[in-house]
Amino acid sequence: MTLERFFAWLVVVFWGISFLATKVVVQVLDPFFAGFLRFIFAFFFLFLISGGRPKLFNKNIVMAGFWGVFSYFAFENSALMFTEPTNAAIIVSSAPVFFLLFSHLVQKKKTTSKMYLGVILSFLGVALVVLNGRFVLKLNPLGDLLAFGAALSWVFYTHHIESLGSLSFRENAGIMFWGVVFFLPFSAGKFWQISEMNSIVVISLLYLGLVCSGLAYFLWNKAIERLGSRTTTNMIYYIPVVTAVAEHLLKLKLPSALLVGGVVLVVIGLLIFEREVHYETEDSTRGMRKDRTEETRSSAD
Repeated sequence: MTLERFFAWLVVVFWGISFLATKVVVQVLDPFFAGFLRFIFAFFFLFLISGGRPKLFNKNIVMAGFWGVFSYFAFENSALMFTEPTNAAIIVSSAPVFFLLFSHLVQKKKTTSKMYLGVILSFLGVALVVLNGRFVLKLNPLGDLLAFGAALSWVFYTHHIESLGSLSFRENAGIMFWGVVFFLPFSAGKFWQISEMNSIVVISLLYLGLVCSGLAYFLWNKAIERLGSRTTTNMIYYIPVVTAVAEHLLKLKLPSALLVGGVVLVVIGLLIFEREVHYETEDSTRGMRKDRTEETRSSAD
């Protein structure tokens, strides 16, 4: 396992547990104000690490802050006001499917039927994990549509991160800065809620801000840079799995057969996808070598 893949796995664990911390926070704070505090902690964390010189004025940094910080959490939090958490979790987990379509149709990346098969199997696995025996969904058109907005926001965020190329702490601090700026108008007049915070809420916010946003976003963006956007985005499928396992551990419950089956489907789907990416990369490398050989022969002739 490479260091970048290990970091991506670490982020999956951080974000999987983050749902439990978020649940604690939003029981006391307004969801938008909670998002504002979360990302202002993240900004100052990255600001200090970057030496106090965040990179701000870049189109992709501004748009990454809008889509991946503000828009994603605004849609997700708003969705949870209207629809069931189960609906939202399944819909938001569809982000890798949308990103595969986006990379195929918009970015014009080579995509095979086996890649689609892999991501769809993994999505079905996530649905089994999240539903865990509850096969009746209470549909809410507005709430479910907002949840789709969160999934699409992550697609656009990933696109802008990929466009940036290499990201240091400075660029990541800039992304958090613009996220805070976009959250600010929705948080005005809610600062009084700080007085309602207890020690558990503060610890949860620090975890969400410093670990899940400050550190995790940096590591995730590095994984996109080194592993590729498709491979990294597909690891989102493991986040609900971590959440479900963490909940079972906290409640000292054994995982159900459906949960185990869902995890197996997620793993099989991603293995199919990774194997296909590996073959496509090898074919591409062979093609490049063949082209160079033919160019060398032509030059010699």
